[in-house]
Amino acid sequence: MKQVEVTGTLRTQWVECITDILNFYIQFCNKHKLRYFVAYGTAIGAARHHGIIPWDDDIDVVMPRPDFEKFKQLCQTEDLGKYELISPFNTPNYYLPFYKLCNKETTLLEKDEYRCIIGMFIDIFVYDGMVNDKTQFLKLQKTYTKYWNRLALVSTYYKKETIINKLKSGRFKDMLHYFLINLNRKQFRRFYLKKLQDIVNTYNYDEQQFITKYPPGYGDKELIPKSWIEESTLLPYDGLQVAIPKNYTRWLNNYFDDYTQLPPIEQRHTQHSIAYVNFKQRETIDEVLRKVTS
Repeated sequence: MKQVEVTGTLRTQWVECITDILNFYIQFCNKHKLRYFVAYGTAIGAARHHGIIPWDDDIDVVMPRPDFEKFKQLCQTEDLGKYELISPFNTPNYYLPFYKLCNKETTLLEKDEYRCIIGMFIDIFVYDGMVNDKTQFLKLQKTYTKYWNRLALVSTYYKKETIINKLKSGRFKDMLHYFLINLNRKQFRRFYLKKLQDIVNTYNYDEQQFITKYPPGYGDKELIPKSWIEESTLLPYDGLQVAIPKNYTRWLNNYFDDYTQLPPIEQRHTQHSIAYVNFKQRETIDEVLRKVTS
């Protein structure tokens, strides 16, 4: 299936939709006095552009674990209107180990091999407690990544031609895992999710002076002092006011070396390619697959 890049008019609609979700999220967090920060590329956008990076197409936020747990509970008891919180625990075939806040009146299929329908979204990451021991930290990162990859595999439905191509390319071990998982997807899925949860719960957030984010994306840069996020400030972001750590220069430069520098032109491109999107209504996986495979 041909993937569609999020560019041009599609990107304009895309950005409007995810900015609306961010607006709802901020209002919800402010109402319940929950701490959050725009994160990674979204934080660069706030600090450098006062809005989304001109070639970006996603929004990331991060919450301290205690605040996220309250947020998660509130999402189960309050009326969120057209929004919903999705996770691998409540969404079949969802292949990522973190949560998304979605617009449930929209339809998004990122890749047909996952067979997972969600809505337009923002990503919600969590800061968890961590000991200041790089060896232990990297060990947990490596283990987490292993089970994250297996969660993705248990959520994958390869086409016959894909399997043949992988076997021809020598990826026999990958395909062995895939066929074993197919014997009982639900059981393996529960097992991998339990392993991932055990890792994030290794250390209590309140008892540690250092924190990290799962899944890891920036290697050993993910281990930071908790004091870095104890104070926050607000920055403008496409008509909104978004929270960011008070010393955001130190925080951002930890991940990106010098966030003020623009990347080379060849690196200024959108992140997403998608199989299908509908900004007006939610469709089922069967309806979408019929359209994208016809």
